[in-house]
Order: sequence, then structure tokens, then C-alpha cells
Amino acid sequence: MKQPIEVTVRELADILETYLDADSRVNYAIKIVGHPGIGKSEIVRQAARKKNHYFIDTRLAFKENIDLGGYPVPDHADRRMIYYRPKFIPPVEIPGEYNGILWFLDEANRAHPTVIQTLFQIITERRCGEHELPDKTAIVLSGNLGEMDRTTVTDFEDSALDGRLALFHLKPNARDWLQWADQEKIQPAVVRYISLFPDKLWDERNINPNPRGWHQVSQALRACYKMEREEDLSRHLTDHPDSSLKKLICSLVGLEAGTDFLLQYITPRELTTAEVLDGSPDKLEKLKQNRIPAEDLLWALSGAITHLRELDEDARESRRRTDLRMLANVLQFIGFSRADVSMSFFYLLLRDCGLFTSIPAALKAIENQGDSDYLLARFEDWIRPKEDSVTETKNSPL
Repeated sequence: MKQPIEVTVRELADILETYLDADSRVNYAIKIVGHPGIGKSEIVRQAARKKNHYFIDTRLAFKENIDLGGYPVPDHADRRMIYYRPKFIPPVEIPGEYNGILWFLDEANRAHPTVIQTLFQIITERRCGEHELPDKTAIVLSGNLGEMDRTTVTDFEDSALDGRLALFHLKPNARDWLQWADQEKIQPAVVRYISLFPDKLWDERNINPNPRGWHQVSQALRACYKMEREEDLSRHLTDHPDSSLKKLICSLVGLEAGTDFLLQYITPRELTTAEVLDGSPDKLEKLKQNRIPAEDLLWALSGAITHLRELDEDARESRRRTDLRMLANVLQFIGFSRADVSMSFFYLLLRDCGLFTSIPAALKAIENQGDSDYLLARFEDWIRPKEDSVTETKNSPL
């Protein structure tokens, strides 16, 4: 079976738009898999809107084979059974003001096993039961990952169907999400928090927080609590220290992310992930003077390592070069931390981010020559094993 190819939101949007431009002249459909709450359906919906396609969203988890084909009714005149066209499948003709139809079959891998054969017919024959689909009908499927994201999926393997699909694994990132948030007018407090702590957009290991949850926080702030500005949230938290809003936000994005989000408007952290990634001179000077609280430093550095790991994964997929400036900024904050913090985060950087060969070049790119020399000397033992250690390893009987 084919393995899904990892894509970002931006890449998936481009793939979907070019797929719609083909006007169904290709003999494959697109299937998107990924964790719950990362925006799969919204990306597909936006592509349909941009290309002026009539959008139909069908949740296959709630359908059986007979639902797709339509219920039989007697045709008394011809003494036979006929099948009425189900209302939730594409209509006989494209509505006049649209360029085509995008039929989005969500939760495809949670569907009843009998639906799989109808899926094959939809993709290969462009028909559903006895009902033909109009020309320019594009098919997009979506599903979750099963054990990887703790969702229940239908376990099936069909190589014939698999061969008719272009499979993609969506992995969101803060850069793309913030662009989307600007277009969608997401509440400014949420946008600012994700700008400061981009790693808190999505926790792949624990599912929450995720983009859907932050969108829900934005909706709650605006629709339920009538907050349009950041200042509204700050004032509310000051005037109502026991507000139920706190528990609502934590229920949407998780206790850890929700609590920290609120703390930014009560007692803001002295250092943010964004300041580490940007190499803030003021905050670096504060760190050198030991004026950054340990918890704030650990929080910001953890986010920076997560962000670098995501960038490295993207770079390997697209063969882009490492951002040496950003890496140098992170190395400065690691290097000027106290010894135990410095060693721990440097180890995480090596283990998680795959940037070992880029570290010397990044250190040399630091503009302050004194800082560059200091960090090169501090990290030298970790990135260049001592000659005695190498010799000892070579002579070891193991």
C-alpha cells in the first residue's frame, strides 16, 4: 500500500486548486489524512470557494452502501424497481453560477466496509450506484490516522482503490495558520499568542491544542463574550478573576495551553518563543544578566526547539536550506543559559532537529564576534569529540 506524502497547509491548498483546474480530466481522486482538528475540511472548503465550485460535504461514517445508491421504489408503469437520487450526492447538473462541483467525502476511513466498493465506483466510473455524476465533479476524500491519533477507523486494504488515490498527510504549521487567521479575522488575542508561541498551535503527540481548538477559542471570545480586541480580554480577566471563561478556554485547547494563553494577559512571560527565534537583543542581554525567570526560559526554548524540528522536517521534504540565522538565534539563547539548561537543550537540538552539520556555520554567522567565539568554545566539546575520545573508541574491543 502507498504511504501518504506529508504536506503543509499551503502545499495542500495548491494541490487542491490545480486538481480543480483540471476539470476532472485526471483519473485519480485526492485523499487527505491527518489528526483531528487540524483543518482538513476547511482547506478543502476554501479551495472550492476560491475556484467557484459547488461544495458538497458528505460524512461517510454515517452512511451505508444503500444510502449512497438510493432507496428502491417501484416504477408501476414499467413494472420494475428504480432508485431515487439521494439528496446528499451531487445533483444531475452543475448549478448555473458554479464552475464545477467538489464532492468532499469526509471520514472515509470510518465508513462501513460495504461503502468501499461504492467509493471505487465513484472514483473510477464517476457514478454512484445508478446515478451518473456531472462532468467537472472533483472527488476529495479525508480521514484520520487511527492508532496514531487515537481515532477509530475501518481497517481495510484495497490496492485497486489505493491505486486511484493521491494520498497526502497534512501537517499544519504556525506560519500558514497565521496567514489563514488574518484572512478569517481570528480574534487578535489568539493571533498574538500563536505569533509569540508558534509551537502551541498544535501538539502532534497529544492532539490538543490544535488549530480547530484555537479557532473555537476565537469564536468563544467574539460570539459568547463579545470581545473584539486584545484589551477586552485583559480587562475581563482583571475585572473578573474567577470568570468561567478560563475553564471554557482550557476545555477547548487543553489545560496547559489554555492556562498559559490566559497568563499572557495576567502576568506575561519575560521571554517568548518568537523572541528566541528572532534573536531579540534586549532579551538576550537580560538572559546574560540572569534576569529571565527559569520557567519562562524553559518554556520559550522548548517552543523554539519544536519550531526548528518542524522547519527541519519541511526543509527535508522540499530540500530547502536550513535557516542559519534562526538557528544561530536559538543557539545564542541556549549557549548563554546556565550550564544544565544549556546542555539539556543543546542535546534536544541535536536529537530532535537533525541540524548537527549546520551548527558550526550558524555559530560563525553570529554578528557579535565575541559571542560567536564564546559559543564556539562552549559547544566545541559537544560537536567535535576530543581526539583522545575518538582514539579510545577506535581501540575499544567493542
